[in-house]
Amino acid sequence: MTAPYRVRALSPDDFPQASCLLAARWSREAARGRPADHEKDYALILPLRTGDHAGLHGMFEDDELVAMWELDPTSPDPGWSAADGQEASVTLLLLYTDPAHRNSGRLVSLWLADHFARRACPPVWLRCSVSDRRLAAHITGTWGWREGRREGGHHFLQLAPELKPHLDLLIARNPPDGSARPQALTRIEHS
Repeated sequence: MTAPYRVRALSPDDFPQASCLLAARWSREAARGRPADHEKDYALILPLRTGDHAGLHGMFEDDELVAMWELDPTSPDPGWSAADGQEASVTLLLLYTDPAHRNSGRLVSLWLADHFARRACPPVWLRCSVSDRRLAAHITGTWGWREGRREGGHHFLQLAPELKPHLDLLIARNPPDGSARPQALTRIEHS
């Protein structure tokens, strides 16, 4: 048995699919009348071409890239309070999903929550900030995040790590930091 979704670090071979995923995202944003920063988005994936960007990870259905994201485990985004900054957190810098895969953002959130909950010293929160009110409502309403606070047009969102024992039946992966999951949960991993 293999899981229908697989998560792994992106490599130079994934650059064409990452470009296609961005193009699909730009088309969706244009259709909704929202601006997209093509240069910024493209700059994020450009290092994949040379293999010097280890921060991007992707979720694949079969061999098709349906979501990609980047994490910052060092600190929360600017704008979080000093008290928030003292809590161990991991920041979700970006998460781009293929519009044809409506549930991939929720799946990535579940997988990240499970992945970080399995660490010996899990962070208190996964955090992100967004400026679009509709996107914040989607992330909190559909992905399970909650709004920590709102300030200066930004929505500061967070998700507590939580074990999802049967998630490996849906999503398989060796974790991005190289740590192993418990043996009972590794039967379908190996990317």
